[in-house]
Amino acid sequence: MGGERIIKARDVMNPFVVTVRPDDTAWTALELMMSRGIGALVVVEGNRPVGIVTERDILRSLLKKRGPEDLLLTLVRDVMSKELITCTPDTPLVDVLTKMVERNIRRVPVISNGMLEGIITERNCIRALLDLISAHRVAV
Repeated sequence: MGGERIIKARDVMNPFVVTVRPDDTAWTALELMMSRGIGALVVVEGNRPVGIVTERDILRSLLKKRGPEDLLLTLVRDVMSKELITCTPDTPLVDVLTKMVERNIRRVPVISNGMLEGIITERNCIRALLDLISAHRVAV
């Protein structure tokens, strides 16, 4: 079918990614998430992603510790997910969505030449779907 356009990661990603360093405290990460109204931060060394930390990661750590004061001592590197599932700007969105569903993740950092370029979240995907539905006047 000629003329079909493949939606790629770059078409839906948010290029403004909030990041944190591995040596920052979990408390700092949590404050940053709360102030920005987001649920995760990409962990970077320079502009190279090395992990991701979510509210859930911090909560899980908190439940294992003695109390909230431990968040002041716990480092992001100790609570972050080190296995980072990523895509490139040219990855077709359908492949990104497949990864998200198969791996049960909500966010996929977009990496180009080892550098962080953006992030795709569930919200970005829903927005893209709504745009497609609206553009094609599809009933769902």
